[in-house]
Amino acid sequence: MKKQFLLFILMFFISASIQFSACEESENKSSDCDTNIMINQPENQYRVNAQVFGGIEGCGIVTVEKDGETITNAVVKLNGTELAFDETMGYASFLSNSSGDEIELEVTHEGSIIGSGKVCLPSFPGISNIDSGDVHQKNTDLTINWSAVSNATAIDVTIDEDITYEQYNSGLLLPTTTYHTVPSSFFNLSSDRSDTAECIINVTAYYGVSSEANYEDLDSTDLGYNINGSAGFFIGINGDETTIYVPISD
Repeated sequence: MKKQFLLFILMFFISASIQFSACEESENKSSDCDTNIMINQPENQYRVNAQVFGGIEGCGIVTVEKDGETITNAVVKLNGTELAFDETMGYASFLSNSSGDEIELEVTHEGSIIGSGKVCLPSFPGISNIDSGDVHQKNTDLTINWSAVSNATAIDVTIDEDITYEQYNSGLLLPTTTYHTVPSSFFNLSSDRSDTAECIINVTAYYGVSSEANYEDLDSTDLGYNINGSAGFFIGINGDETTIYVPISD
């Protein structure tokens, strides 16, 4: 699901890049966010998948389906702001928010509320021991450290490399986690066309799904994760990214 979601985000940014800058972190503030996430039985035949990114120009994307068909005439609101429907992404908008903000979702179709919920935006999990452009040696472990996160219910680490196009995924970690070690086997890379691998590291904090869940299964879940009424999920997201290079020539 993450790869599909990141594609949606990328397309969203491209279509709006003339008007807005990308999502970025603003000053953290205190919040009374409840991190005890509820998993609910759906009360209707709809599926609502909603994701919100933190930042000065935060982003929201929501998809609505019923019986496998996309609903294009729902009224989707985040904190009272109605999201326009886009055939590529679903309902999407930039939102002004910062860490700790509470975002309320309300989805109405044919006069009835079919899905609702609330997320808190996690704070920024800033990567602290790796700078963009750093070189990492082939066939060695890599430990990634990041700042402690508030208002999160899970964290994960992913790395995408441009040699075999494989992705490393830590799985969902406890929200108190502040480091993760990627095993050396991921960096056992070789190529006839390049002597250096580019690896993009992402540390992502989530609100709305626990570390016990399988993030990849959320797209097809019959339950409601942090959402009332429909199946699906409502998740707040914040993350940091950096790029390293791995020499792979023998």
